Amino acid sequence: MVRGTVRMIAAIELAILARLQTMEPALGFAWRRRETLPEDWESYLGEFKGEIGGPAVWVGFTGWSNAERLNDELVVDGTFGLVVANRSARPNEQANRHGGPDPAKEPGSYRLALGAAAVLAGQMLDLDLYEPLEVGDATPLKRTAMMKELKLSAHALMLSCRFPVQLAGDGDDGALEALHVNWDIPAFAMPNPVDRDLVQPGVQLADDFHADATDHIALPQETDPS
Repeated sequence: MVRGTVRMIAAIELAILARLQTMEPALGFAWRRRETLPEDWESYLGEFKGEIGGPAVWVGFTGWSNAERLNDELVVDGTFGLVVANRSARPNEQANRHGGPDPAKEPGSYRLALGAAAVLAGQMLDLDLYEPLEVGDATPLKRTAMMKELKLSAHALMLSCRFPVQLAGDGDDGALEALHVNWDIPAFAMPNPVDRDLVQPGVQLADDFHADATDHIALPQETDPS
């Protein structure tokens, strides 16, 4: 049950990011960075400040509410936080928010937030959701010291959807149901390795969006002949 719940939450996060990438032609701009939210935002910005520009988007699970038993499942309202950010070379903050004459090159943080809301609202994300993804409140993200240094203008959007949590019975044997593997392929990874930590020895495989290839194999399960 725990594995299934984790997979669903992770699948929703990744499906949101995939939807944003798929809809780039409709948005009129391309995301330069699409990731799950880091645990420590300020430290993350400091570590990768040379790589962070715009348009950029991050998403993370923020919790659930309204749990309800339904048949053999627990159905919950899950919430996710989406952060979009823009970095402008122009000297004033207004340009960073409003964008420039060419939206593809200077979309502005307002366009990022509105575009993300437009392509995500009402989506089932090709997942077994009980109710589709909906867009809630949006607020400007308070600028931290590192955000000011990077000239980032960011907005946070709340997303929600109703999804199932599989219940575990007394006879649950914890059977292996699927195998999910990320691959680092040298021919594609060079000259930039897939892992971010270049100090630690070996290769630390990253998440689905940083791996060179991903396999998800559903394993056949034995059924009760009765």
